Amino acid sequence: MCRQILIVVIFVLLHDVSDAQTRLWTDATGKFQIEAELVTTRGGKVVLEKPDGKLVVVPIAKLSDEDREFLDQRNKPVEVSPTESVDMEQSPSNPEVKKPRTVAVKQTDSSITVQTKEVLKTACYRCHGQDGTSEGGFNFVLNLDKLGKTFAEPGEDSLLMERIKADDDSVMPPVGEEPRLSDSNIALLQSWIDAGAPAVEKREREFVSNDRVVEMILADITSKPERSQRFMRYFTLTHLYNAGVSDDELQTYRNAFKKLINSLSWNTDLVIPQAVDDAKTIFGLDMRDLHWHDENWKAIESANPYFLNLATATSDSCVEKTQTSMPFVRIDWFVFAASKPPLYHDMLSLPQSDVELERLLRVNVEANISQEKVIRAGFNRSGVSQNNRLIEWHKSPYGSYWKSYDFGGNLGHQNLFQYPMGPNYGSESFKQDGGEIIFSLPNGLQGYFLVDERGQRIDQGPTNIVSDPKRLDRTVTNGVSCMSCHYSGIIPKKDEVGFAVRSNPSAFEDADDILALYRDPVELDRKMNQDVEKFSDVLLRLGISNLSRSGESISAMALRFQQDIDLGHVASEFGLLPADFLERLKGASQVARVFSSLRIAGGTIKRDVFKDMFGEACRDLEITKSNERSQKATRSRSSSRNRNVVDSRGGKTRKVDLHAGSVKRVAFFDDMGWGFSAVAIDPSGNFLVAGGVSAELTGFSVKHESLLSKLSLRDLMGSISAIEYSADGSQLFVAGYKGAVQVYSVNKRGQIKPSSRFVGHSEEVGCIAISNDGKYALTGSQEEKVRYWEVESGKELHVLTGFKGKIKAVDISADGRRIRATDGALLIDYDVNKQETIHQRPLTRSWSSGQAAAFSPDGKFIAVGDSYDIRVWDLETGREFPKLDGNEIQWSIVFSPDSSYLLSGGRGKINVWDPVAGKRIVIQEVDGGYVQGLGVSHDGKTFSHAATTGNPLSVFQFTE
Repeated sequence: MCRQILIVVIFVLLHDVSDAQTRLWTDATGKFQIEAELVTTRGGKVVLEKPDGKLVVVPIAKLSDEDREFLDQRNKPVEVSPTESVDMEQSPSNPEVKKPRTVAVKQTDSSITVQTKEVLKTACYRCHGQDGTSEGGFNFVLNLDKLGKTFAEPGEDSLLMERIKADDDSVMPPVGEEPRLSDSNIALLQSWIDAGAPAVEKREREFVSNDRVVEMILADITSKPERSQRFMRYFTLTHLYNAGVSDDELQTYRNAFKKLINSLSWNTDLVIPQAVDDAKTIFGLDMRDLHWHDENWKAIESANPYFLNLATATSDSCVEKTQTSMPFVRIDWFVFAASKPPLYHDMLSLPQSDVELERLLRVNVEANISQEKVIRAGFNRSGVSQNNRLIEWHKSPYGSYWKSYDFGGNLGHQNLFQYPMGPNYGSESFKQDGGEIIFSLPNGLQGYFLVDERGQRIDQGPTNIVSDPKRLDRTVTNGVSCMSCHYSGIIPKKDEVGFAVRSNPSAFEDADDILALYRDPVELDRKMNQDVEKFSDVLLRLGISNLSRSGESISAMALRFQQDIDLGHVASEFGLLPADFLERLKGASQVARVFSSLRIAGGTIKRDVFKDMFGEACRDLEITKSNERSQKATRSRSSSRNRNVVDSRGGKTRKVDLHAGSVKRVAFFDDMGWGFSAVAIDPSGNFLVAGGVSAELTGFSVKHESLLSKLSLRDLMGSISAIEYSADGSQLFVAGYKGAVQVYSVNKRGQIKPSSRFVGHSEEVGCIAISNDGKYALTGSQEEKVRYWEVESGKELHVLTGFKGKIKAVDISADGRRIRATDGALLIDYDVNKQETIHQRPLTRSWSSGQAAAFSPDGKFIAVGDSYDIRVWDLETGREFPKLDGNEIQWSIVFSPDSSYLLSGGRGKINVWDPVAGKRIVIQEVDGGYVQGLGVSHDGKTFSHAATTGNPLSVFQFTE
């Protein structure tokens, strides 16, 4: 079809003749005036185009009577000149009104792309790209190359056509919005898709190197007064520009960035970041303008995994003049990370409770309620709450302080219509389970705060109380979820409690007390409208005119950041062209395997995998200078001790001499092909099982130093990610990338036979724990969930949620009554019998800060990787021991059977630690690569490591 003559359409302007005129628009108060053309009306709003081409969206209800009358008169038949080559068709929204219709003409396929782009620009662009608009997170409608690879992929049912042809509320453009697509327009789009969705030839951009970025930043720093240079910080989009991200998409990032930094500011003035380059991809900020201080920036530095620490004189000058080790960060990462805890809380310096927040904002909630200075609204249904809800307005020095009371149910004291008074109203008080606080910032934007039933700050709301439909797990996360929901400020609500009391006052003995708080609806409407107008006006001043939930820029771009990334984007994040990146990858010794999928056409890599490997990849690809800390003491010559190692599961007692040189290699297996990422040693130390990316479960005899067996599990597992023996060695548990967990019975010769399987995880399982009696198992996965199983039947008994990242360690108590798990940032302790959480404990600053974690077999300790360090806590007392300084990322952690020492795997080495004293006892070098898995026999004498691609697998023993 590529060379056929196609029936295509000639694009004509679809605006009504009556609209195509500039006029002065005025709001009902007469204060707001703007000279603009009417583009269209939709959803109770008008879209106006200013002389500079920018669009402004204004609620019709805010316009003057004269403007509203003008809109009423605009629906008149369009008079078309006889010379115009257009036909007329009825508007589906108003059969009496006719509008221009395109006329089909013959045209070659060479112009179909241009015609398609014009149709999309007229019908779709205003919501999906213009000025950074991003309805539904879709802001690239004119980027035909990307559109053809996503919503309009040839050869399949196109989501684009599905939405255009829909006969329900999902139709695009939305019902009631003009101009609409005619039949010939739709035929054109389908022809474009059938032709392979050809793209407009791209205008080549000049690649901007890392060195050039730093040079422009240094030039801007140098232009500032010397005493101001140390306060300058920079934010970049250059890597996205280099990756070919369209101008419209870049503008959405700019909008999100502008909105977010001002949402993280206690300044009364709005701050508009200024670009230092012509492409507007580098923005400079004086921290003082946002009322940020050094601690704010240190929080950003600590959280940012993507800094390019270049070894150049220019880079060093930037560091010296700004007096910070990280003068610039990426906007896409910043929007993702700073719009949610912990960085969101850090940047606003939010306290730990609502009482402290109210003290900070000088709002006395209790006094306001007792003095009847609040305005309340109670209602049965809310867009976020699962049950009835109460919102309450208080005046604050900066505007408003809105507080909600949310409930886990609707019965008894959680029924607002039965118990409308509280929260401190004796036996007649309602009993809330949590709440959301929205408070005005000095600049007119909003801050957000989630609390539990005690008023303590929380990061996420329980899904049984509140939910966010934009997230797959529906979790309401403070900051980003609130920004998405409150895209135009406070959401107007109607009070139902006061209405019920006024309708039947005799049913309420304290009707007067209730109505003193649930006041006249007019007062509530006035406060809400004032806040909405104030918030919308601030966004307009920031240049953000299109307000909708699905198009809220911060949440849309935060979601976009988490998507898989392809070769072009990966290369650009390193500051390289794709060809250069692939060439450097050939010489990479450590990360070539991780990025191997990018050598495949259309191949991608997961964002979390990329993040974890970014720092190491920068060094391996020779992009940045090493960030590794100096290794001052690699071996402890003075540390020597004997340990009585007692297997907590009933093994024998042995003496292990822990000192430098106390380890000997007892087995060596060469040529391991794809290598291994998981390894386990049976309790006797005689057999070893390993697996990895090849999904081959490989068995070895340690005693005879020989290969026993190979079993392919590719169809079941995809790849093998976790292996664990039961305490008595009679069972072997194997888990993989696809979420499957297979249980095998094991005979005395180490041979295995399938016995049961756990089905429930949807993503990679990274850790396994088995109860002492072998009847129960606990597994943690990438899906941020922990599942508790009955081994014999494979039945799932419990699911533990509430984590923010992949699960790194799980544990079952010796008596089997408690299960524990951690994602690295949070520890959750759960009572199996009572089916309730015993407690939650924060650990490191972020689930993503380290690679591994481990519980001690006796249940007393937990060790968690935190960047290059390992942090260890006493779980009984909560005491944290001295940090273990690993000098590099520790990829795997495991405790000895008696919990007295700890092993961790780094780059080409295994470290043995005294976790209580915080000292390294032994360093055992291994043959290259990262030690991504460790296995220890139950007697504590034998240990091994998971060997990476092409490296030998070694088995070691401590001397007796």
